[in-house]
Amino acid sequence: MLKHQRLIRALIGRAVHWRELLFWTFLLAAFQSLESPDCRRQIMGIVESVAFLVVAVPSAGKLDGLGLEFTNWNPIDFTAARVSVAAGFLAGGAVVLVALRCHQHLGADSSWNRVVLAVILGPVVEEMVFRGYLMTAALRLVRGLATPKRNWIAVVGAALIFMLAHGWRPGTTSIQLCCLVVTGTVYGFIRLRQQSTVAAVLAHSCYNLALYLSFWGGLSN
Repeated sequence: MLKHQRLIRALIGRAVHWRELLFWTFLLAAFQSLESPDCRRQIMGIVESVAFLVVAVPSAGKLDGLGLEFTNWNPIDFTAARVSVAAGFLAGGAVVLVALRCHQHLGADSSWNRVVLAVILGPVVEEMVFRGYLMTAALRLVRGLATPKRNWIAVVGAALIFMLAHGWRPGTTSIQLCCLVVTGTVYGFIRLRQQSTVAAVLAHSCYNLALYLSFWGGLSN
């Protein structure tokens, strides 16, 4: 009898977090499919990406279990979305100008599956990690500091770790590392200002899209 009760409680617990389960399932499945060299799996990745967005967009502010309660996946209004999009494109445009002037390679790839990863899924995964979990932890760590700029310490700290996570790639230059710190700080500020990782994802997505637009337009490589 006790075993049956535990099983029922476990099933109820999972049912309560059905959004979180779908969120993780579609996100990870789409990411893995699009990373695959097999064309059929890549196409399946598009289907899974659409399914993820169908679950993720209306779930903003409702993901409060299975660890997602620490990601600040909160809804934003139209003004916040517009500001996030503008910030992303402005940051992307600035980095393209720096790359052109310094003859830096942006690393854009013409493969369509890489575009989907860079513009849709990649920003979600990275912002959940760096401006979600990491910034939540950092904000809690600096809470006891006697300085009005303590939140900025958390923002810059997360941006530095964001830079280090990307800096291991062979051929990464000091200019590229600086751009990573700056853009990471921009995403952190947006996340802090809007109290939402969704806003940071929008900015990050538009930043990556700006890089691809410059690549497709022949302005960079």
